[in-house]
Amino acid sequence: RRKIYGKLRKDFCLREVKMSSTLAKKRKIEIPKLHYHVGFIGSGNMARALVEGITTTGQVPLSNITASATSEDSENLKMMKAFGINTTTSNRDVILTADVIVVAVKPHQVLDVLGQFEAIYAELSKSHVTPRNLRPVIVSVASSVSISEIERKTEVAWNISGSPVQGHLPVIRSLPNVVASVRAGVSAYSRGHYCNESDAVPFLSVFTLCGHCEEVAEEYLDTFKAFSGSGIAFMSVILEAMADGGVLVGLPRSMAQKIAAYTMIGAGKVVTEGGKNPSLVREVSCSSPGGTSIHGLEVLEQGGLRASLMGAIKRSIERAQELRPRLQNDQS
Repeated sequence: RRKIYGKLRKDFCLREVKMSSTLAKKRKIEIPKLHYHVGFIGSGNMARALVEGITTTGQVPLSNITASATSEDSENLKMMKAFGINTTTSNRDVILTADVIVVAVKPHQVLDVLGQFEAIYAELSKSHVTPRNLRPVIVSVASSVSISEIERKTEVAWNISGSPVQGHLPVIRSLPNVVASVRAGVSAYSRGHYCNESDAVPFLSVFTLCGHCEEVAEEYLDTFKAFSGSGIAFMSVILEAMADGGVLVGLPRSMAQKIAAYTMIGAGKVVTEGGKNPSLVREVSCSSPGGTSIHGLEVLEQGGLRASLMGAIKRSIERAQELRPRLQNDQS
């Protein structure tokens, strides 16, 4: 009985720490479902990364997710269909069914797409068709369109029981990164002027399925994007170099890549879950005088790794600011 009780208790604890859907199925544990409906306007790389991250949790029913693209024959939409979600070529369908609408088109297309909202709401109102949610939260994942620009395009009007109502839809700018697909993403976000904390709840409920969400002032979004988005590329170069080093000393490449990856994950978890400062982790790893780690670090310092990474981040942020002159104009 003690063994059975212990096993049941262990299973319960695993459930509490958000088991993956695969492991949950093996243990026959029911994953709690979110009741929100999510729509994607645009089906490119970022939209697919988010859909993959969301669907692998099993917490949002596939029937609650809809993605649109301009053509049924587009490769992007075909890849979306492979997830088992709803697909459409009509943005109206997304607006009609979603609590969270993720605008995931290219930056130069965002304002044109949002310009359709007023006409779609007017048509729905005239046809006496009520959307699932009259005030869905609009989430833009474009890095070059400000909240003010988006809000100018998301003031809509509709009729409720014959009474005309006009107002702004709640807007959030969010800049996730592509590792949202494996639920390890980092999403910086800023709420608009008409988006309160309760409006943001559906967004956070969905996006936290794909990783960590961090609210920042809009002025820091480009910095955050360059830091976390480009940082994935920088960390990948380091990971690849570590794997190459393993191959150099005789390890099979598949083994070297796996060890390098888990080493990076371990270093990150000591900081995120253990609350340790990276410098302390480095000191502990180099505690042996004349040991292997300190000799290796000497080579890294001679090669300028630290300065190169700092410079790469600085240049990425500078480039983001070069591409975003309108944000500064909106805030002035």
